[in-house]
Amino acid sequence: MNQSRSDWCRKLGLVSALGISGVLTFSGNSALAQIIKDDTLGAESSVVTHKIINDQPTDQIDGGTIRGTNLFHSFEQFSVITGSTVYFNNAANIQNIISRVTGKSFSNIDGIIKANGSANLFLINPNGIVFGPNASLNIGGSFVATTGSSLNFADGTKFSATDPKAVALLTVSVPIGLQFGATAAPIHNQSQANSEGIAAPVGLQVRLGKTLALVGGDITLKGGNLTAPGGRIELGSVTANSLVSLNPTNQSWILGYENVQNFQNIQLIQGQTINGTEIPSQVDATGDGGGNIQVQGNKVELIGNLVGITTRATATGNGGDLTINARKLIVRDGAQIYTSSITKGNGGNLTVNASESVELIGGFFSPDIGNQPSSLFSSTGFAGKAGDIIINTRKLYIQDGANISTQTLANPQLIAATGAGGNLTVNASESVELIGTSVNNYPSLLSAATSGSGDAGKVTITTGKLIIQDRAELNVSSKFESNYTYPGDIYTLGQAGDLNITARSILLDNAGKLTSNSESGRGGDISLQVRDFLLMRRNSQITTNAGGKGDGGNIFINVPNSSNSFIVPDSNSFILAVPSENSDISANAVGGNGGNVNINTLGLIGTQYREKPTNYSDITASSEFGLNGTVQINSPDVDPSKGLVELPVNLVDASQQIVASCSTGGKIARSSFITTGRGGLVADPTQPLIADDAVLADWITLKPESQNRVGGIQKRAVVQAQRNTEGKSQKVNSVNESTQIVEAQGWVMDANGNVVLVAQVPTATPHNSSLTSKSCPAN
Repeated sequence: MNQSRSDWCRKLGLVSALGISGVLTFSGNSALAQIIKDDTLGAESSVVTHKIINDQPTDQIDGGTIRGTNLFHSFEQFSVITGSTVYFNNAANIQNIISRVTGKSFSNIDGIIKANGSANLFLINPNGIVFGPNASLNIGGSFVATTGSSLNFADGTKFSATDPKAVALLTVSVPIGLQFGATAAPIHNQSQANSEGIAAPVGLQVRLGKTLALVGGDITLKGGNLTAPGGRIELGSVTANSLVSLNPTNQSWILGYENVQNFQNIQLIQGQTINGTEIPSQVDATGDGGGNIQVQGNKVELIGNLVGITTRATATGNGGDLTINARKLIVRDGAQIYTSSITKGNGGNLTVNASESVELIGGFFSPDIGNQPSSLFSSTGFAGKAGDIIINTRKLYIQDGANISTQTLANPQLIAATGAGGNLTVNASESVELIGTSVNNYPSLLSAATSGSGDAGKVTITTGKLIIQDRAELNVSSKFESNYTYPGDIYTLGQAGDLNITARSILLDNAGKLTSNSESGRGGDISLQVRDFLLMRRNSQITTNAGGKGDGGNIFINVPNSSNSFIVPDSNSFILAVPSENSDISANAVGGNGGNVNINTLGLIGTQYREKPTNYSDITASSEFGLNGTVQINSPDVDPSKGLVELPVNLVDASQQIVASCSTGGKIARSSFITTGRGGLVADPTQPLIADDAVLADWITLKPESQNRVGGIQKRAVVQAQRNTEGKSQKVNSVNESTQIVEAQGWVMDANGNVVLVAQVPTATPHNSSLTSKSCPAN
């Protein structure tokens, strides 16, 4: 026994010498690697026995206080050294083992924690918890590690680590919450423990369908793994005086943060071994049916190659959901967050709610593994549908080859998936920015894609401003992969999805692309609702083209958002391109028919319709071997301010000119100004306007040839359709115009001396007065 304790101490010294990252950041006394009970439970205190089991040092814990199916333990110190085991020897009927640390030292876990049966295990230490590289779990139930101060129960009682109560107050009730006191200490995990039959390290792992939860202040995984096959993983970082709810399910716990006001940070980064090898941190709920993951914090960061959070459906059931709630989410340097289905079941949904921003930056590249972009994605490799991605934030920023995508791929045998891709929805109140490419020229990307017979999902973006520049792309696509095996006809690829964007402004610059293309199926539809302007610069593209026998998709661009209203023009509402920069809007096809392009805008500048693509900025809907599509452009042709003149500052009294013109031989005769009919002047200026005095302008029917330029508005419709490959003729469809009321531009006097309002001011020779009447005798 003495030799075992000596070995134990030497091992502890080795651990102290090597150091565990983050340990020294904790306050309080340094933790000794041992279990020391306290006396707060009186006669029902824990009993700790040191044993050697299978040549391994073991602390067996018996006793404790039993209330119904709850077993309570209380310790002054609780740590597990490398290579040792702490064994809770509980009865088979125990459902919850609840352990607290009332001393001032943090828990340093670098060995095995074991319990009997299917009991859940709660470890409460307000001073902090560190899981070392060798930490592992051997329990049948869920595991909750927290730096809260107490565990709250449904009957109002608390099992507190900072204010221990008498044994009589312990309860048979169900735990319902984790209460934090004046502090919220951190939790660190570096576990890379292995599990029998699994090649990759699993770290801290619970059984199938169970919950693994770390809830404290700052949560850091530095080369640490968490695994809950088909179960649930909870990472929660809160501040002092918070209350996190515990909601029991049939097999696990779901945590709620509805009563938490403020949060701290969660970080998943790479760790290093003694020889300097980088080890990624991974959180994984893959399993039969797929597990659920919830991450709740202030700033959530994933940094480094292969650092990831994932859940996969691996059997017949649907995959679980992955949810991240934060102020800011940062994914960079090759880290990934994703859901997938490699079965008949559907993949789970990936939801990000980040009140400030979501940032994806760069990736990782090496000749051995190729390109590993920083990414959020969902995928399917079999018949199941890929999960949807939903992002709610203020700013979404994707840079240097990072991406967000939903995709249909292939299974491990490289057989193309038959399931459909998921939908991608982004609500970014301020902006969405896609900038640049990776070091090996992969574009920064927002996409929904298919490489199999299932259709790609659709992309829906609602934002203030959308910026795509420096070869970045926003696309939905259907693409053939040469290394995939395609059952049946390889040319029956699924259809590219639709792309729907609502924004105040859109900027495409330096080969920025907004596309819905297909290599053999039909191109998807693109709909852009833009309030202010769409600006295309330097080889940018808006395309829904189709290869093979597929038809081009349709494009609808509406600037401003009131599609048929040109009544109150906005000087900023326009579509602008530079003619020589080859920025194109196209719905083209090869063997199928070209698509339709419909544009409503107050101003179309720098681009125009052409039958075929050129090196200039074009709008096309052509087909190489099929029928050309339709292009329809509804746009004003004249600046609304054109033709307006500035009025003089000093106005002339026209009535004096009229009176002065009526004279005989130098004698002033009595003059009068008579209004006849339904003119705009009242007979007596002191009387109110009556119905008969109102202006009534008769309807004027214009001739067809002049109809297109009424009131400075020109509607142009160019329809390119129904043409064969031998002689393709162009047909121009007119756009039906409503009858127009023409505003009076001047007035003249007819033969009877009446004043008549006219639509055009006639060319007239100037006279000595502004109006000559037959009632005025000649001089």
